[in-house]
This record gives sequence, C-alpha cells and structure tokens, in this order.
Amino acid sequence: MPCECLPKGPLDKPNGFPKRLRLATKADIAAVYRRGRYHRLGRLHAKSLPSERREARFLISVKKSIGTAPERNRIKRLVREAIRRGRQALEQPHDVCVFLTRRPEPPLTLGGVEQEIQALFQRLRSGA
Repeated sequence: MPCECLPKGPLDKPNGFPKRLRLATKADIAAVYRRGRYHRLGRLHAKSLPSERREARFLISVKKSIGTAPERNRIKRLVREAIRRGRQALEQPHDVCVFLTRRPEPPLTLGGVEQEIQALFQRLRSGA
C-alpha cells in the first residue's frame, strides 16, 4: 500500500529547472537565432529575444566537436546549474540560447560559468 505522506505528481522546486523553462520547439529556437541579440560572455555565447511569456526559457547547446558525450553533458549541467541559481534575477522574460562552440581551455568550472551567466542576466536587465 502506498504511503499517503508522499505527494502525488511532480514537485516544482522554487529554484529548479522544470521542463517549462526549456526552449524546445524548432520554431521558437529558430526565432531566437534569427531575430535574437548576440552576447559574447567569455567562453560561452548566447542569443536572446524578449518574450511575452511569464518566465524566461533557455536552451543549452554544446557542439559535438567539443568532446565526448560525458564532457558535453558536464558542461550542460554546469550551465543549467548557473541558470537555475540566477534566473530569478531576470526582470523581463527572455528566450535565451546559450551555446559553446570551442573546447574550453582550461575546463569550465561552476564559478566561471556562473560569472558569465550573471553577466548575461545583467545585460538583459539593462537592455544592452
């Protein structure tokens, strides 16, 4: 018999990264790449487009030439964590594509990625 003390259905953590925050449809992604504003953040790059939605949505893309699947997945986890920690700082929702096109040397760290993502969020807040 299932325990009645456990909640049913998915929990929405206040600082989580649920699916609704992911930019997923081909048309939305194409719109960001076509009309979005480019931001060079250091080793990361981003394109952003203001949105009419209630929350910002994100896409994280890492080229296959960067390394093996575990290396690319680690980079995506770092970027996702940095976004998760700082996304409440955005005042206006945006659709944001964060991408990496070259192998980072030295390897990325969470602190370095957080600095670059915070710089992006600051630019989006200031409209620059």
